[in-house]
Amino acid sequence: MDKTSIGIILTVTLVFPFLVFSQQKETKTTPTTVVEQQKQEMSKPEEQPKEELVTIKGTVKEIAKDKSYILVDDTKILTTKEFLDESYLEVGDKVEITAQKVADGLKAVNYNYIFEEEAETQENTSD
Repeated sequence: MDKTSIGIILTVTLVFPFLVFSQQKETKTTPTTVVEQQKQEMSKPEEQPKEELVTIKGTVKEIAKDKSYILVDDTKILTTKEFLDESYLEVGDKVEITAQKVADGLKAVNYNYIFEEEAETQENTSD
C-alpha cells in the first residue's frame, strides 16, 4: 500500500464515526411542535409494569379438577389446562414453580421438577 491509500483509509476511519455521531445528535435535538409531541405521546403504547415473578418450591398437595389451580405446600397457584397438560404435574411431585403476581394471586408461568438427588446435593453444598 502506498502512503495515499493509507491516508485515505485513516481519514475515513477517523471521520466516519464523527459523522454518524453528529447525525444521530441532530435527529435527537430537532425541535418539535406541541401538536407533534402530543401525537407522539398518543401513539406510544402504554408502558406495562414489569411483571413480578416469584419462585415457589415444595410438594404439589392438590390439583383442581378443572385444572384452574394447584396447591404447592400451602400456596395456591393459578394454572391453565394447557400448563398442566404440558407439565404432567401430579400430586406428590416436588417442584419449583415460577409464578407471576396477578390481581387474583399467583399464576404459574414455568416449572421444574426437583429430584431427590438434586435436593440432597443442594443440602450438602449449603452445609
